[in-house]
Amino acid sequence: MTGTMIANGPLQVKGLTLTQRVLQSPMAGCTDLAYRRIARDYGCDLAFCEMVRAEAVVRGDKGTLALVRTAEWDHPLGMQLFGRDPDLMSRAARRLQDLGADVIDVNLGCPVPKIVKSGCGSALLREPDQVGRILEAMARAVSIPVTIKMRTGFEEGDDGRFLDVVRIACEAGVGAITVHGRTRDQRMRGDANHSAIRLAKEASSVPVIGNGNVYSGEDAEQMLEETGCDGVMLARGALGNPWIFRDIANYLAGLPAAPLPTPQDRAEVLRRHFELMVPLYEEYGALLRIRRVCAWFITGIAGSADMRRRACLVETREAFHALVDEFASGAPVRETSPSVPAHAREDGDTLPAGSR
Repeated sequence: MTGTMIANGPLQVKGLTLTQRVLQSPMAGCTDLAYRRIARDYGCDLAFCEMVRAEAVVRGDKGTLALVRTAEWDHPLGMQLFGRDPDLMSRAARRLQDLGADVIDVNLGCPVPKIVKSGCGSALLREPDQVGRILEAMARAVSIPVTIKMRTGFEEGDDGRFLDVVRIACEAGVGAITVHGRTRDQRMRGDANHSAIRLAKEASSVPVIGNGNVYSGEDAEQMLEETGCDGVMLARGALGNPWIFRDIANYLAGLPAAPLPTPQDRAEVLRRHFELMVPLYEEYGALLRIRRVCAWFITGIAGSADMRRRACLVETREAFHALVDEFASGAPVRETSPSVPAHAREDGDTLPAGSR
Protein backbone atom coordinates (compact mmCIF):
# COMPACT_ATOMS: atom_id res chain seq x y z
CA MET A 1 0.00 0.00 0.00
CA THR A 2 1.38 3.41 -0.96
CA GLY A 3 -1.07 5.31 1.23
CA THR A 4 -0.25 8.71 -0.30
CA MET A 5 -2.00 9.02 -3.61
CA ILE A 6 -4.97 11.15 -2.60
CA ALA A 7 -4.12 12.05 0.97
CA ASN A 8 -1.65 14.82 0.15
CA GLY A 9 -2.90 18.07 -1.31
CA PRO A 10 -6.31 19.33 -2.40
CA LEU A 11 -7.99 18.67 -5.74
CA GLN A 12 -8.47 21.77 -7.90
CA VAL A 13 -11.52 21.82 -10.17
CA LYS A 14 -11.35 25.08 -12.12
CA GLY A 15 -11.15 27.36 -9.11
CA LEU A 16 -12.99 25.09 -6.69
CA THR A 17 -10.69 23.55 -4.07
CA LEU A 18 -11.73 20.15 -2.72
CA THR A 19 -10.09 18.97 0.49
CA GLN A 20 -10.86 15.31 -0.27
CA ARG A 21 -10.40 13.40 -3.51
CA VAL A 22 -13.10 10.87 -2.63
CA LEU A 23 -16.34 12.21 -4.09
CA GLN A 24 -19.98 11.13 -3.85
CA SER A 25 -21.75 10.24 -7.09
CA PRO A 26 -25.17 11.54 -8.08
CA MET A 27 -27.61 8.62 -7.77
CA ALA A 28 -31.26 8.90 -8.78
CA GLY A 29 -33.61 8.07 -5.95
CA CYS A 30 -30.77 8.03 -3.41
CA THR A 31 -28.69 11.18 -2.94
CA ASP A 32 -31.23 13.57 -1.44
CA LEU A 33 -30.50 16.12 1.29
CA ALA A 34 -30.84 13.54 4.08
CA TYR A 35 -28.37 11.19 2.37
CA ARG A 36 -25.89 14.01 1.82
CA ARG A 37 -26.04 15.14 5.46
CA ILE A 38 -24.99 11.69 6.64
CA ALA A 39 -22.34 11.28 3.94
CA ARG A 40 -20.78 14.59 4.95
CA ASP A 41 -20.81 13.54 8.62
CA TYR A 42 -18.39 10.75 7.67
CA GLY A 43 -15.99 12.74 5.53
CA CYS A 44 -17.64 13.34 2.16
CA ASP A 45 -16.54 16.72 0.75
CA LEU A 46 -18.11 17.21 -2.69
CA ALA A 47 -21.61 15.67 -2.78
CA PHE A 48 -24.11 15.57 -5.64
CA CYS A 49 -27.89 15.88 -5.79
CA GLU A 50 -29.94 13.48 -7.90
CA MET A 51 -29.87 14.25 -11.61
CA VAL A 52 -32.59 16.52 -13.01
CA ARG A 53 -33.94 17.27 -16.49
CA ALA A 54 -32.88 20.62 -17.92
CA GLU A 55 -36.30 21.39 -19.37
CA ALA A 56 -37.98 20.76 -16.01
CA VAL A 57 -35.50 23.04 -14.23
CA VAL A 58 -36.14 25.87 -16.68
CA ARG A 59 -39.90 25.35 -16.40
CA GLY A 60 -39.64 25.51 -12.61
CA ASP A 61 -41.25 22.11 -12.02
CA LYS A 62 -41.88 21.79 -8.27
CA GLY A 63 -40.94 18.11 -8.08
CA THR A 64 -37.70 18.72 -9.92
CA LEU A 65 -36.71 21.70 -7.80
CA ALA A 66 -37.38 19.61 -4.68
CA LEU A 67 -34.66 17.23 -5.85
CA VAL A 68 -32.05 19.99 -5.68
CA ARG A 69 -33.06 21.55 -2.36
CA THR A 70 -30.04 22.32 -0.23
CA ALA A 71 -28.93 23.91 3.05
CA GLU A 72 -26.15 26.17 4.36
CA TRP A 73 -24.04 23.17 5.44
CA ASP A 74 -24.49 21.39 2.09
CA HIS A 75 -21.37 22.63 0.28
CA PRO A 76 -19.45 22.15 -1.88
CA LEU A 77 -22.47 20.87 -3.80
CA GLY A 78 -22.79 19.46 -7.29
CA MET A 79 -26.02 19.37 -9.28
CA GLN A 80 -26.33 17.13 -12.33
CA LEU A 81 -28.33 17.91 -15.48
CA PHE A 82 -29.44 15.79 -18.38
CA GLY A 83 -30.65 17.11 -21.71
CA ARG A 84 -29.37 17.71 -25.24
CA ASP A 85 -30.39 21.25 -26.21
CA PRO A 86 -27.52 23.71 -25.61
CA ASP A 87 -29.85 26.65 -24.91
CA LEU A 88 -31.97 24.72 -22.41
CA MET A 89 -28.90 23.26 -20.75
CA SER A 90 -27.27 26.67 -20.36
CA ARG A 91 -30.47 28.24 -18.99
CA ALA A 92 -30.90 25.34 -16.55
CA ALA A 93 -27.27 25.67 -15.46
CA ARG A 94 -27.82 29.36 -14.62
CA ARG A 95 -30.89 28.43 -12.59
CA LEU A 96 -29.02 25.77 -10.65
CA GLN A 97 -26.16 28.17 -9.97
CA ASP A 98 -28.71 30.61 -8.53
CA LEU A 99 -30.13 27.78 -6.39
CA GLY A 100 -26.75 27.16 -4.76
CA ALA A 101 -24.78 24.75 -6.96
CA ASP A 102 -20.99 24.93 -6.71
CA VAL A 103 -20.54 22.55 -9.67
CA ILE A 104 -22.84 21.71 -12.61
CA ASP A 105 -22.34 18.21 -13.98
CA VAL A 106 -23.65 16.93 -17.31
CA ASN A 107 -24.91 13.36 -17.36
CA LEU A 108 -23.38 11.41 -20.24
CA GLY A 109 -23.88 8.02 -18.64
CA CYS A 110 -27.56 7.27 -17.97
CA PRO A 111 -28.38 3.97 -19.73
CA VAL A 112 -32.17 4.01 -19.12
CA PRO A 113 -33.97 3.35 -22.46
CA LYS A 114 -36.36 6.29 -22.02
CA ILE A 115 -33.44 8.69 -21.58
CA VAL A 116 -31.40 7.13 -24.39
CA LYS A 117 -34.35 7.31 -26.82
CA SER A 118 -34.59 11.05 -26.16
CA GLY A 119 -30.93 11.43 -27.18
CA CYS A 120 -29.77 12.24 -23.66
CA GLY A 121 -27.51 10.56 -21.10
CA SER A 122 -25.26 7.92 -22.61
CA ALA A 123 -26.80 8.46 -26.07
CA LEU A 124 -24.76 11.65 -26.35
CA LEU A 125 -21.58 9.58 -26.35
CA ARG A 126 -22.46 8.87 -30.00
CA GLU A 127 -22.49 12.63 -30.74
CA PRO A 128 -19.20 14.20 -29.61
CA ASP A 129 -19.86 17.43 -31.54
CA GLN A 130 -23.23 17.91 -29.85
CA VAL A 131 -21.55 17.37 -26.48
CA GLY A 132 -19.15 20.16 -27.39
CA ARG A 133 -21.97 22.54 -28.28
CA ILE A 134 -23.74 21.81 -24.98
CA LEU A 135 -20.63 22.28 -22.87
CA GLU A 136 -19.51 25.45 -24.62
CA ALA A 137 -22.94 27.03 -24.05
CA MET A 138 -22.98 26.00 -20.40
CA ALA A 139 -19.43 27.18 -19.70
CA ARG A 140 -20.34 30.63 -21.07
CA ALA A 141 -23.52 30.76 -19.01
CA VAL A 142 -22.17 30.15 -15.49
CA SER A 143 -19.23 31.21 -13.35
CA ILE A 144 -18.90 27.86 -11.54
CA PRO A 145 -17.19 24.73 -12.91
CA VAL A 146 -19.03 22.61 -15.47
CA THR A 147 -18.05 18.93 -15.36
CA ILE A 148 -19.16 15.73 -17.04
CA LYS A 149 -19.80 12.17 -15.87
CA MET A 150 -19.51 9.74 -18.73
CA ARG A 151 -19.18 6.06 -19.54
CA THR A 152 -16.39 4.52 -21.61
CA GLY A 153 -18.58 4.46 -24.70
CA PHE A 154 -22.06 3.53 -25.82
CA GLU A 155 -21.01 0.00 -26.72
CA GLU A 156 -17.86 -2.08 -26.99
CA GLY A 157 -15.44 -0.82 -29.59
CA ASP A 158 -16.45 2.81 -29.02
CA ASP A 159 -12.98 3.92 -27.91
CA GLY A 160 -12.56 6.50 -30.65
CA ARG A 161 -15.73 8.43 -29.93
CA PHE A 162 -15.23 8.04 -26.17
CA LEU A 163 -11.84 9.75 -26.37
CA ASP A 164 -13.24 12.36 -28.77
CA VAL A 165 -15.75 13.30 -26.07
CA VAL A 166 -12.91 13.62 -23.53
CA ARG A 167 -10.90 15.94 -25.81
CA ILE A 168 -13.91 18.00 -26.87
CA ALA A 169 -14.99 18.42 -23.25
CA CYS A 170 -11.54 19.74 -22.34
CA GLU A 171 -11.60 22.17 -25.27
CA ALA A 172 -15.07 23.36 -24.21
CA GLY A 173 -13.73 24.35 -20.80
CA VAL A 174 -14.93 21.69 -18.37
CA GLY A 175 -13.37 21.61 -14.92
CA ALA A 176 -13.16 17.82 -14.53
CA ILE A 177 -14.26 14.56 -16.13
CA THR A 178 -15.62 11.58 -14.21
CA VAL A 179 -15.35 8.28 -16.07
CA HIS A 180 -17.52 5.35 -15.05
CA GLY A 181 -15.53 2.41 -16.35
CA ARG A 182 -18.35 0.65 -18.20
CA THR A 183 -20.10 1.13 -21.53
CA ARG A 184 -23.79 1.90 -21.78
CA ASP A 185 -24.48 -1.64 -22.96
CA GLN A 186 -22.84 -3.05 -19.82
CA ARG A 187 -25.14 -1.13 -17.49
CA MET A 188 -23.78 -2.27 -14.09
CA ARG A 189 -22.38 -5.61 -15.27
CA GLY A 190 -18.75 -6.64 -15.18
CA ASP A 191 -15.71 -4.97 -13.69
CA ALA A 192 -14.83 -1.33 -14.20
CA ASN A 193 -12.45 -0.90 -17.14
CA HIS A 194 -9.34 0.68 -15.65
CA SER A 195 -7.52 0.68 -18.99
CA ALA A 196 -10.22 2.89 -20.53
CA ILE A 197 -10.10 5.29 -17.59
CA ARG A 198 -6.31 5.50 -18.04
CA LEU A 199 -6.79 6.38 -21.73
CA ALA A 200 -9.16 9.15 -20.68
CA LYS A 201 -6.62 10.46 -18.20
CA GLU A 202 -3.91 10.47 -20.86
CA ALA A 203 -6.16 12.34 -23.30
CA SER A 204 -7.42 14.89 -20.77
CA SER A 205 -6.00 18.27 -19.79
CA VAL A 206 -8.27 18.49 -16.70
CA PRO A 207 -8.60 16.26 -13.62
CA VAL A 208 -10.13 12.82 -14.25
CA ILE A 209 -12.13 11.05 -11.56
CA GLY A 210 -12.42 7.26 -11.68
CA ASN A 211 -15.74 5.58 -10.91
CA GLY A 212 -16.88 1.97 -10.72
CA ASN A 213 -16.36 -0.96 -8.31
CA VAL A 214 -14.87 1.14 -5.50
CA TYR A 215 -16.04 -0.49 -2.27
CA SER A 216 -12.95 -0.15 -0.05
CA GLY A 217 -9.63 1.56 0.47
CA GLU A 218 -7.93 -1.23 -1.44
CA ASP A 219 -10.27 -0.69 -4.40
CA ALA A 220 -9.64 3.05 -4.37
CA GLU A 221 -5.88 2.56 -4.31
CA GLN A 222 -6.07 0.07 -7.17
CA MET A 223 -8.17 2.51 -9.21
CA LEU A 224 -5.67 5.31 -8.61
CA GLU A 225 -2.59 3.21 -9.33
CA GLU A 226 -3.92 1.48 -12.44
CA THR A 227 -5.53 4.52 -14.07
CA GLY A 228 -3.45 7.48 -12.88
CA CYS A 229 -6.71 9.32 -12.16
CA ASP A 230 -6.88 12.28 -9.80
CA GLY A 231 -9.62 11.01 -7.48
CA VAL A 232 -12.36 8.45 -7.09
CA MET A 233 -16.14 8.74 -7.04
CA LEU A 234 -18.24 6.45 -4.85
CA ALA A 235 -21.69 5.27 -5.84
CA ARG A 236 -23.18 1.93 -4.76
CA GLY A 237 -20.36 1.29 -2.30
CA ALA A 238 -21.57 4.16 -0.11
CA LEU A 239 -25.22 3.03 0.14
CA GLY A 240 -25.78 1.87 3.71
CA ASN A 241 -22.09 2.49 4.37
CA PRO A 242 -21.35 6.21 4.90
CA TRP A 243 -18.25 5.15 6.87
CA ILE A 244 -16.60 4.37 3.53
CA PHE A 245 -15.63 8.03 2.99
CA ARG A 246 -13.69 8.05 6.26
CA ASP A 247 -12.31 4.56 5.73
CA ILE A 248 -10.93 5.21 2.24
CA ALA A 249 -9.35 8.51 3.29
CA ASN A 250 -7.69 6.81 6.25
CA TYR A 251 -6.48 3.87 4.17
CA LEU A 252 -4.93 6.09 1.53
CA ALA A 253 -3.28 8.22 4.22
CA GLY A 254 -1.77 5.13 5.81
CA LEU A 255 -3.77 5.60 9.02
CA PRO A 256 -5.04 2.71 11.16
CA ALA A 257 -8.39 1.30 10.15
CA ALA A 258 -11.37 2.32 12.27
CA PRO A 259 -13.44 -0.48 13.84
CA LEU A 260 -16.12 -1.88 11.57
CA PRO A 261 -19.58 -0.46 12.32
CA THR A 262 -21.63 -2.72 14.55
CA PRO A 263 -25.32 -3.44 13.98
CA GLN A 264 -25.96 -0.88 16.72
CA ASP A 265 -23.89 1.74 14.86
CA ARG A 266 -25.73 1.07 11.64
CA ALA A 267 -29.11 1.16 13.38
CA GLU A 268 -28.27 4.56 14.89
CA VAL A 269 -27.42 6.01 11.48
CA LEU A 270 -30.52 4.46 9.93
CA ARG A 271 -32.70 6.13 12.59
CA ARG A 272 -30.99 9.45 11.92
CA HIS A 273 -31.56 9.04 8.18
CA PHE A 274 -35.27 8.64 8.83
CA GLU A 275 -35.46 11.65 11.14
CA LEU A 276 -33.68 13.78 8.52
CA MET A 277 -36.24 12.66 5.94
CA VAL A 278 -39.31 13.65 7.97
CA PRO A 279 -39.02 17.43 7.46
CA LEU A 280 -38.32 16.86 3.76
CA TYR A 281 -41.22 14.53 2.98
CA GLU A 282 -43.47 14.60 6.08
CA GLU A 283 -43.84 11.44 8.13
CA TYR A 284 -45.69 9.18 5.72
CA GLY A 285 -43.50 10.20 2.76
CA ALA A 286 -40.43 9.53 4.89
CA LEU A 287 -41.79 6.10 5.81
CA LEU A 288 -42.22 5.23 2.14
CA ARG A 289 -38.68 6.34 1.33
CA ILE A 290 -37.00 4.77 4.35
CA ARG A 291 -38.10 1.34 3.16
CA ARG A 292 -35.46 1.45 0.45
CA VAL A 293 -32.85 2.90 2.78
CA CYS A 294 -33.45 0.04 5.24
CA ALA A 295 -32.40 -2.41 2.53
CA TRP A 296 -29.05 -0.59 2.28
CA PHE A 297 -28.31 -0.90 6.01
CA ILE A 298 -29.93 -4.20 7.02
CA THR A 299 -27.38 -6.62 5.73
CA GLY A 300 -24.81 -8.99 7.15
CA ILE A 301 -26.80 -10.11 10.22
CA ALA A 302 -28.90 -13.17 10.89
CA GLY A 303 -32.39 -12.76 9.46
CA SER A 304 -31.51 -9.75 7.31
CA ALA A 305 -33.39 -11.04 4.25
CA ASP A 306 -36.60 -11.31 6.24
CA MET A 307 -36.03 -7.87 7.78
CA ARG A 308 -35.61 -6.31 4.35
CA ARG A 309 -38.89 -7.88 3.26
CA ARG A 310 -40.64 -6.53 6.36
CA ALA A 311 -39.04 -3.11 5.90
CA CYS A 312 -40.94 -2.82 2.62
CA LEU A 313 -44.19 -2.96 4.61
CA VAL A 314 -43.56 -0.40 7.38
CA GLU A 315 -46.34 2.21 7.55
CA THR A 316 -45.89 3.79 10.99
CA ARG A 317 -43.02 5.38 12.87
CA GLU A 318 -43.51 2.80 15.64
CA ALA A 319 -43.19 -0.10 13.19
CA PHE A 320 -40.02 1.40 11.74
CA HIS A 321 -38.38 1.82 15.14
CA ALA A 322 -39.42 -1.67 16.24
CA LEU A 323 -37.77 -3.13 13.15
CA VAL A 324 -34.60 -1.10 13.76
CA ASP A 325 -34.55 -2.22 17.40
CA GLU A 326 -34.60 -5.82 16.20
CA PHE A 327 -31.87 -5.11 13.67
CA ALA A 328 -29.69 -3.42 16.32
CA SER A 329 -29.91 -6.44 18.61
CA GLY A 330 -28.87 -8.89 15.89
CA ALA A 331 -25.53 -10.63 15.78
CA PRO A 332 -23.32 -10.15 12.71
CA VAL A 333 -23.21 -13.14 10.38
CA ARG A 334 -19.62 -12.29 9.46
CA GLU A 335 -17.09 -9.62 10.29
CA THR A 336 -17.44 -7.36 7.29
CA SER A 337 -18.50 -3.93 6.19
CA PRO A 338 -22.08 -3.50 4.97
CA SER A 339 -22.44 -5.19 1.61
CA VAL A 340 -23.34 -3.46 -1.62
CA PRO A 341 -27.11 -3.35 -2.23
CA ALA A 342 -27.71 -5.40 -5.36
CA HIS A 343 -30.62 -3.18 -6.42
CA ALA A 344 -28.73 0.11 -6.14
CA ARG A 345 -28.32 2.19 -9.26
CA GLU A 346 -26.36 5.19 -10.45
CA ASP A 347 -26.39 7.22 -13.65
CA GLY A 348 -30.15 7.52 -13.46
CA ASP A 349 -30.99 3.82 -13.65
CA THR A 350 -33.84 4.60 -11.27
CA LEU A 351 -35.56 7.87 -12.15
CA PRO A 352 -37.51 9.75 -9.48
CA ALA A 353 -40.84 11.20 -10.58
CA GLY A 354 -39.60 14.79 -10.55
CA SER A 355 -36.98 14.07 -13.21
CA ARG A 356 -39.24 12.44 -15.76
